[in-house]
Amino acid sequence: MSKLRLLDLALLVLAGLLGWQLRREWVDSHARTLALLHGTLPPTKVQGPAPLDKVDPLSPATYLEIAMKNLFSEDRNPNVVVDPPKPEPEKPPPPFPVAHGVMLWDGVPPTIVLSEKANGDQRGYHPGDTIGQWKLVSLDNSFVAFEWNGKEFKKRIDELIDRTPIPAVSQPAVSKAAPVAAAPATQSLSSGSRSGPGSDVGGGQKGCVAGDDAPSGTVVDGMRKIVTPTPFGNNCHWEAVK
Repeated sequence: MSKLRLLDLALLVLAGLLGWQLRREWVDSHARTLALLHGTLPPTKVQGPAPLDKVDPLSPATYLEIAMKNLFSEDRNPNVVVDPPKPEPEKPPPPFPVAHGVMLWDGVPPTIVLSEKANGDQRGYHPGDTIGQWKLVSLDNSFVAFEWNGKEFKKRIDELIDRTPIPAVSQPAVSKAAPVAAAPATQSLSSGSRSGPGSDVGGGQKGCVAGDDAPSGTVVDGMRKIVTPTPFGNNCHWEAVK
């Protein structure tokens, strides 16, 4: 029994010590709270704002550039803006020459038979020659290049050919009763005839005159008329009789 009493006494003493320790911590915590609530902090010196920069008094001359550049008042700008001169309208090129045929043979410079207009005189031209306002630059079997006013124009030859139909020439009626004597191969030109060799086109040949209605094979002044059909129309020229 004495041991149990001693144990009970020890537990009682321990409980008392714990209670005392708890109260002590509570008192210290309460004292810190009171000191925090009723305590005062030392005043801190705070510097005031920096003084503003000195503002110069308003002057109308300061805003002169703004007035000069006012987009809604162009009369305030003393510099008069002059509109640039309008470019002159581009001059249209003159009409292209009319093509009548092309001759591309070995040993002979490329030649194209041209006339300034549909019914004009035909003549052979080589690269570098000039017809009217045009200068012939290059030539092949499909295209021809001209130069005018420093610009080069490339055209298809079939676009330059005159497509105006040639009126048919009526042939005299031939009587079947009597044989017709063969016409002489050589004929002389009358003063009003439009048949005969034209201008020299090079290579010992001459071009046909506009409106030449003589049949192919006609011989005039030692020159025979040759008419050759081509994809671009009939090619007409006169060559020396051999």
